[in-house]
Amino acid sequence: MKTKTFLSLSLAGLAVSVFAVSMPALAHDGYFYGHGRYGRPHFVYPGERVVIVRPPVFVPRPVFVYRPAPVYYAPAPVYYAAPAPVYYAQPWGTIGGAIAGAAIGSVMGDGRPGAIAAGSVIGAMVGNGLSR
Repeated sequence: MKTKTFLSLSLAGLAVSVFAVSMPALAHDGYFYGHGRYGRPHFVYPGERVVIVRPPVFVPRPVFVYRPAPVYYAPAPVYYAAPAPVYYAQPWGTIGGAIAGAAIGSVMGDGRPGAIAAGSVIGAMVGNGLSR
């Protein structure tokens, strides 16, 4: 490194280190109020703060007195349940089922009376169940 560069870097390093060491000297405890154009800046040191605490004021609550509500005695109302609806099954499902069962029993049983009777009874039961 050249001597001129070394000297300028040394001088710059020395200036930075002196500035860094002098930083705590710039610190202060007060508040800084600087007046840029009017007079020199000054520092303000706040004193002790005085806090005035007023004693609490206790005011008794207002007392509200309510008279009791009037009491009425009456017999309890009587409720009657509505009668249950009655549904009557229509005989048309049973009759139609018996006719259809007789026709099916006649065809399946080759016209035998037992097959017709059995088909008619089974058809009547199925038709009665479907008509509900």
